[in-house]
Amino acid sequence: MVFLFLGCGPKIGQSGFLDNYDNLKEGEVNQTMLSYVNPNFEKGKYKKFMIDDIVTKFGEKAKGNKVDQEKLNELTGFFKAEIIKKLSANYTIVDQPGDDVARIQIAITEIIPGKLFSNIFPISVAVNTATGRGKGGASLEMKVVDSQTSEVLGQAIDNRKNRSYIKTFSKYGNARGVMTYWAGLLKGRIDAFKGNVN
Repeated sequence: MVFLFLGCGPKIGQSGFLDNYDNLKEGEVNQTMLSYVNPNFEKGKYKKFMIDDIVTKFGEKAKGNKVDQEKLNELTGFFKAEIIKKLSANYTIVDQPGDDVARIQIAITEIIPGKLFSNIFPISVAVNTATGRGKGGASLEMKVVDSQTSEVLGQAIDNRKNRSYIKTFSKYGNARGVMTYWAGLLKGRIDAFKGNVN
């Protein structure tokens, strides 16, 4: 599920949101994202999903520290709403633990505002579409746990810049684009494994 995200971005740091980073490994397909899957979870057990409120956990030098709290609340609320919208089309979203409930927990560890100059003027658009520079984006740490025991089923960290300039005509358009991408990819992975956490 979340641990199969494709990433695109610079080297990823550690925020402290996850309990253990030692088990994170590079994927065979994508070597920029780190992930872990618990080899002992019971496949097919999890049919429903709890989605915690998304939090921010920025390091001392993170650009997200300069984003005002109202905007952060808007962005994290947007991200959660995107996940609920995607998953609720085919799956049950609940707010209480249960035997068949997996709990999704997410921390945004960086918000990178886009530079409007880089997103509007033709030469800048061409250069930055190729490099991702100036485009804005976001980083996250995510884990899925058993809703009753809190056993970690899987976790991942990802750092992504949205290079699609169509969505970059606002300061945080790319951050929102990244969040929408993550929500869609999460839904896709759940679909692929028929609701199993895998």
